[in-house]
Order: sequence, then structure tokens, then C-alpha cells
Amino acid sequence: MKKYWKSIEEYKQGAKDDNAHLPNKIQASEALKASRRDFLKYFGFSVASAAVLASCERPVKKAIPLLIQPEEVRPGVASFYASTFYNGGEAVPILVKVRDGRPIKIEGNDLCMMTEGGTSAQVQASLLNLYDESRPRNPTFNGEETSWQKANSDITAQLKNISADQDIIFLTQTVISPSQQSLFSKLLAIYPNSKQVTLDPYSYSGIREAYKEVVGEAIIPMFHFNKAEVVVSFAADFLGTWLMPTAFTNQYVKNRKLENGQKKISKHIHFEGFMSLTGSNADDRYVIKPSEEGRYVLSLYNEIAKSLHLPALNKGGFENEVSKVAQQLVHAMSSSLVVSGSNDKNIQLLIAGINAMLGSFESTIDVNKEINLYQGNDVALSELVKGCKEGKVGALVCLESNPAYNMPDAVSFKEAVKNVGFTVNVTSQKDETNELCQYVLPASHFLESWNDAEPVSGVFSLTQPVIRPIYNTKSMNEIFLSWLGEEASSYEYLHQYWNENIIAKSEEDNPFISTWKKTLSAGIWDMETLNRTRKLQVPDLSSPASIALAEKTEAGLELMGYQSVPVGDGRLANNPWLQELPDPVSRVCWDNYFSVSPKLAEEEGWSQGDVISVAGMELPVFVQPGNHDKVISVALGYGRTMEGPNPEVIGKDIKSLLQNKEGEVTYYTPISDVKSTGGTYELATTQTHHSMEGRALVRETSLSEYLKDPASGNEMHAEIEKLHTSLYKKHEYKGHHWAMFIDLNSCTGCNACVVACSVENNVPVVGRDEVRRSHEMHWLRIDRYYTQAPDDPASLRVVRQPVMCQHCDNAPCENVCPVAATNHSSEGINQMAYNRCIGTRYCNNNCPYKVRRFNWYDYTGADAIPYNRVDVTGMSTDLKRLVLNPDVTVRAKGVIEKCSFCIQRIQEKKLEAKKEGEPLQDGAIQTACQQGCPAKAITFGDMNDKNSAVSKMMKDPRRYHLLEELHTLPSVAYLTKVRNIEETVKSEPEHNTDH
Repeated sequence: MKKYWKSIEEYKQGAKDDNAHLPNKIQASEALKASRRDFLKYFGFSVASAAVLASCERPVKKAIPLLIQPEEVRPGVASFYASTFYNGGEAVPILVKVRDGRPIKIEGNDLCMMTEGGTSAQVQASLLNLYDESRPRNPTFNGEETSWQKANSDITAQLKNISADQDIIFLTQTVISPSQQSLFSKLLAIYPNSKQVTLDPYSYSGIREAYKEVVGEAIIPMFHFNKAEVVVSFAADFLGTWLMPTAFTNQYVKNRKLENGQKKISKHIHFEGFMSLTGSNADDRYVIKPSEEGRYVLSLYNEIAKSLHLPALNKGGFENEVSKVAQQLVHAMSSSLVVSGSNDKNIQLLIAGINAMLGSFESTIDVNKEINLYQGNDVALSELVKGCKEGKVGALVCLESNPAYNMPDAVSFKEAVKNVGFTVNVTSQKDETNELCQYVLPASHFLESWNDAEPVSGVFSLTQPVIRPIYNTKSMNEIFLSWLGEEASSYEYLHQYWNENIIAKSEEDNPFISTWKKTLSAGIWDMETLNRTRKLQVPDLSSPASIALAEKTEAGLELMGYQSVPVGDGRLANNPWLQELPDPVSRVCWDNYFSVSPKLAEEEGWSQGDVISVAGMELPVFVQPGNHDKVISVALGYGRTMEGPNPEVIGKDIKSLLQNKEGEVTYYTPISDVKSTGGTYELATTQTHHSMEGRALVRETSLSEYLKDPASGNEMHAEIEKLHTSLYKKHEYKGHHWAMFIDLNSCTGCNACVVACSVENNVPVVGRDEVRRSHEMHWLRIDRYYTQAPDDPASLRVVRQPVMCQHCDNAPCENVCPVAATNHSSEGINQMAYNRCIGTRYCNNNCPYKVRRFNWYDYTGADAIPYNRVDVTGMSTDLKRLVLNPDVTVRAKGVIEKCSFCIQRIQEKKLEAKKEGEPLQDGAIQTACQQGCPAKAITFGDMNDKNSAVSKMMKDPRRYHLLEELHTLPSVAYLTKVRNIEETVKSEPEHNTDH
């Protein structure tokens, strides 16, 4: 079989080594130093502790009864409210689960056709920011608290006093709310010398400027990956962070599933300089330097033009390298899609030219339906900073934009803003701009606000409050209404705006009321028709071609900044769930770092964790297979303060190292000042163990082999089935027998399932140091494996596998527990009785899948022993504990925990079906990981139901189980990954895996 490996150390040492490279490994020689006296001492303490705990009193918990119970509140019964997640970047329609007046979970809205109920890690984690103690609580003026009435009256008076020769700048994040934009228009009309400038933490200005020349308007068109047979991407991480990753993931996997007799999957080709989430999912991957992208795109344009007998442009120099890609695109023609993540207008014009030649604007790209996100303009931001320096700006009102951090050149902005006479910052979180502004107004969290959104033209969604404001905050619309002197509430204004502008009027008796209620309940309003037709006219591309050729590619190193999937642009950086979420590629959390290729590390003599200085910025090295040998990549969005008991700055902000050219923000730059500091830093990484150890945990094949034999790559499954015998008594399941299937073809590794599981099941956050010690607590992990040699980045392939408790019928953990804390249910679920567990960890040692987690400390405030708390992020405070799911026990120190198949959800749906007198329908139960997945890679159901989806999947030739040779009979199954490659990659000689 192929050799799969997780880290460079593993590849070099081979799977037969003794894991000595692991961090904090206890060597055998050290372990044997403990004397018999020490052993008895420790053992005696643990036994005594258990005896004390058995008789101690639990802390007193007080409940406040409802004297007057609201009609819609039923104790112990959850309510769901449709709303919209939007943090200035991605917008996703959601459902918010509210228990006893507090939001405890976010789900996707399955009525939204773009996402079909999918979410992302950031959507799931955004709930925690609602309970953030560091949020601004009251309006302040020069650091002193003031009232809302005084603050609003002073601000409006100050704005009126700004002289006519000075500008009033409203610096906003991208506004996708139609009602909020109408308020802005009224506000701008009151102050004739005012302007609205949009600031996006990550710029997409280049693509808007390109389409301004293509269709006459600065737009981002809607892309349809589900209609593309061939997708070619130039550094556009559309599955991770580019534009609308949740919607694009939903589209992308529809052409990657092999179900219902489907015989083909889309071809995905990716060009990039570092290993991204999207690149790791590609069928073919080309590793290029960022400065070469323009010439690669130009070369691809020429090769396509040549095949279609159209005029070519100046040669890019990489025609031979892209010839095969061009042939595949020409073969697909209008069923192809080419995208680029570049912020260079000229590259985007060449991309538009390629799509025009192929006819993609007729199918996979819709210029009449635009993406309303990322409306910022780089030139306007440069002019703003210049105007502040020259004293032309009399007042600067920052509205959820945080320019002190988000500006491309934040240092210049901080200096320039000193020349502005009047400054206001309206923000929902503690941010860097607060220190620069006279007035700081606390804005409400989106879950406390009325609003609306139009993320894509014609698709509207509503935002409604699901909890009263925790602090003395006001929504952005309330603040605008106060400044305008209007007495209407934000709800009344939203209601009126929709009545007049969105929901069509009719001659019937006030149909708006019923339509409004239905829309508010559904959360979505999709206009069926858009009376808009944009004329497509690709301009002369001679100039963009010349500019692309003029881009010099130096022989030296290049630094590239990118958005990480967990932290993104940094807006949610003060979120422990996201900070502890491992990066889907590197599996590192809690820090950013300089990623380098194995070859570059070897040439420079760098090892994992060595601290290097790049242009004066010091960060540790992470050796990342798949990176270009001359590219150092680093995540943006760091360098912000993580609030909590011990506030600290997480990582470093590297935007100052990136150069801007001609008013455009670029995310790469040549570098020459690179040196080692001699220091080291231990990164918190969750994946270095040799978990495959020569065994077939992941199975894959090529599309051509699959079409010959659907069991291709999974041949050993049938052989193992023949050998199964057991000493175990066979379980009989007379009722339900729950099972889960995971399609490796669909899973992109986006991590939405990991956060969804943590939120649903009260999984604790342990902090960087505990992760370094391999004490992370996630119930669900996504293993990432490489295959092929690391010295050839282009041929390197990545495969991922979500792993949770396998709920084995012959569970090895159940036999060894001395107190029967882990047991088998009558429905096939491996259960944990937390109050029975005494923490021997025998079950953990006996689990071949290593999916059980041990609470080394009291992370959540559930323990009865004092001074036992380890809570580096403040997750055990009274406010943050409001996010806990009351249906799931909060575990204490010394207790094993693991995936439960969301047993609380199973019981809830079973009771509902029983009350209704109807049989439980297949699909009614969705686990948290399943419901949050944007790729629909997870299926859960009853194997005893012959018509259920999981029963049908049992017959799929691609179906296999982990370590099925052990005959543990897991209830979790996987479907073999199928790649759209021409032929099966030749395997390397196997390393000796004997132990």
C-alpha cells in the first residue's frame, strides 16, 4: 500500500520508531526512575481523593423561578429563531437554539438554497462572542462612562459643527443590510460634507475593479461551482476563506459525490504557493510563487486562445506547464470555471477573458446576480489616510470597522488620525480603535439586534434578537435612528422598510402582515426574478498582459500572507473555540507561524519550532509539506489580544511586512532579510502521532479504477469480512441500531463539525499549554495524512478522515472498566456514566482509535474540589457558562468523555415521535457534526431501518470500517475517497512497520 504520514519527523523516521519525536514524551528510562515508594504514595493519594469526593457536598446551585412565565418560554424546551450571521465577511442564514431565554447553539438554515443548512467553524463559534465579558458595556467619552442620551446629543452637535471645508467620514465594514444602507443615505443627506468609506480587513478590491471594466459596474459576480465540470483556481481558497466558503463548499461537493449511480465527478485543478485547504482537496495541484501567478494566468489564456483559434497575447513563459490544463478547460468549455484569489485587477481581467473565451459566463458565472460582500476600495482607503494626514478630515466615525487593526497600513493610520478633531468608534467588541477615539459606543451583538441582509442580490434574510442586550448596548440601526432624530424603534423601521421596498404590495387585505410573519419565521426571502441584464464586454487585454509580464519574479524568497480557516481576518480572534481549533492543514492552534517547505528548512538548517526573523518580525518555523521551496507563508488575523483571566497577545500581525503597489493591497512581497534568532518555541499541534502505522485507515482510488470496479481501493474489506470470528456474544438490537457514515469524497476538512460538536456537547477549552501536552479535548478530530514524498510539492496529496468514538459492538473499552462506567446500550451506543467514572483510563488505553478524552483538570467549573481549576480563557465564568447546553452533563476532573452520537438529540426526537404517535422518520435525528457540515459528508441513522440512508450505504462497495481486522464492529463507517486523476499514483516502497 501507499505510505501515508502526518509529519516530516514521521516520514524521516518511519512508522516503526518509538514516537520519540513527540512533544513532552515520557521516555521509558525516565518513567522507570520512580520508586515503589513513590508509586504507593501517588496511588494512596488518588484512592484517598476518590473517597473524599464520594462523600463531599456538591456546590449549591441557585435557580431563579419565573414568577410570570412568558407564553413562548417553556422550561426545558428549546425554541428556534431564524437569523443571519454576518461579521463583515461571510454571511450565512442561521437558526438559533434558545433554552430558557439564552442562546446555546447555532445551526444553519436549511431553507437557504445557497447553504442548504451548512455552516462554518466561525458561524458555529460566533455564539461565544455574545457572552464575552470584555465587550464594551457603556458609552464612554475619553475613557469616562456617559449616558446614551448625552453621547448621541453631543455627537450630532459635533458633526453639525464640522466646517464645510472638512470631510465627515463614516468608515464602515461592508454594509449588506438594505435597511441599514437606507439609514446611511439619510445620514449622508443631513451632512453634505460626509462620505461613506468601506474597510474590509481582507481586500477583494481587485476583482471589483476588473468587473467595472467588464460589465460597467464594480461587482463581484456569483459563481456556480456546482455547474462546473472543471474548476481551475489560482490561489482562491474557496473552500476555506475566499468570498463565500460555506455556500461554495455546498456547491463544490455536489459534483464530487458518487451516489445514486453517479459516474463522474468534477476535475479540480489548483495553483498556489502554499498548502491551503482548497489546494489540499484538489485533484491536480501546481506549486507556483505568488509573483508568477500573472504570467501563469497569461500563459493559460494563450493556450486556450490557441486551441480555439483566437488571437493570443504576449507569451507568459509557462505555456508548456499549463498546456494540459488548457486542454481540459477547452474540452469542458462552458462547463468550466476559472477563479483567482489575487487582488490584482490585471490578473482578474485576464481571468475574465479566459472565462469569456470558454463561455463560462453563460453557465458557471452570473454577472446579473452579484455577491454584495467585500465592497471596500483600496484607493479610497489610501485617500482617507492621506486626507487625515493633511487635516482635511474633520470627523471620523468608525462603525464596526476597527481601522487601527484592519487598515493595510495601520501604523500610518494611527499617526494620521491624530490630526482628526473629532473621533467616534461604534463597536461590539473591545478593539484597537477604542484607544484612538474620543467616543466609544457599545454596539449590540448580532444576536441582540434587529437587522436584515442581502448577501447575494435578490436573496434577503432577516436578523432578529434572541436575547435582550446583556450590557447597555444598542444596535447599529438604533444608533443611526437616534442620530437622525427619529422616534421609531429598529424593529418598526425594519418592518416599514420591508413593507415599502422588499415585499411586493397587493390588492388583497394587507398581505404584507402574513408574508412578513412567514418571512420572519423562515428567515429567508428569495426574489424569484431580478429585472437586470448586464452587458458583458471584455476590454482589450494587451495592457493587463504587459503588466503581468512586467511583474518580476526574483530568485529569492517571497513572503505570503493568507487567512487561516479558524481565525480568518481576525475579527473573531478573541474566541477560545476558534483559537483552540486546529488549522485544517497544519493541525496547529493558538499561534501563527512561518510555514516553510521541507527543502527550504533543510537548506537553511531550520527545525520545527525554531524562531526566525523575517524583516524584523520573529515567529516560529513550521515545516509544511506542499509549500513552494521559495515561499514563506504566514496567517493574517493574529497579533490581537485574547481577553480572559490572563490577557495575552496571540501571535503577531504581519500586515506591515506586506507591500502595497499603486493603491492595491497585495498579500505577498519579496524578502531578503531572513535570519535565525537561535531561539525556539513549542507550537501547539494536535497531529504528530503515527496513527496509521502501516495500516489502511484511509482508503482511496482513482476515478478510472472506480469505474472499472466500484470496490477499487477497498479490496481488503471483502477479505477481512471472510475472516471474522469472535469470542464476543453477538448483540441483538430489537429496536434501533444507530450508525454513522462519513463520505471521504465529500469531506473537505473545514472543521465546522469540530466546533459544532464542541458547542453542542460542552467540550472544554484547555489552552495552549495543555494542547502541547496532547491533552486536547475535542470529541471529534479530523486526521490529515500526506502521501507521496515531501520533496515534490506538486505530487504531494492530502487525505482527511474525521474520527470520533466508533461505538463498537465489540467495544474493547467496555471490558476493562473496573466500575462499568463505559457500557453498551440496547441501541448500539457506547455510553459513559460520568458519575461512575473514577478515571483509571483503562478504557483509553484499550481503545484502538484513541478517541476518548480525559479531564486532567477542572476546565469548566464542574468540580467539587477547590483550587483544582485550570481555565486560561475564562470559560468557567458565570457569563460564559450561559452558553452550556443543559441537556449535556458538564464533566469534572478525572472523568473520561467522548462522542455520544449526540444521545440527547436522539432521545429528544424519539420522545417527539412517541408523543405524536408516529414512527421515527429517517433523517429526523441529526447529530451536531452532521447538521453543521456544509458538505453533507456525514449521514446518521438507524441500521435496523432497511429504508434508511445508512442501510443503503451499507451496501456501497466503497464502505469500510477503521481497523476492521480487529473485529470491533464499529458503528461508524467510511466511504473510500475517489480522486479524479488519470491513473492511480504509483506507490512508494513500504517502510518496515513492525513493532
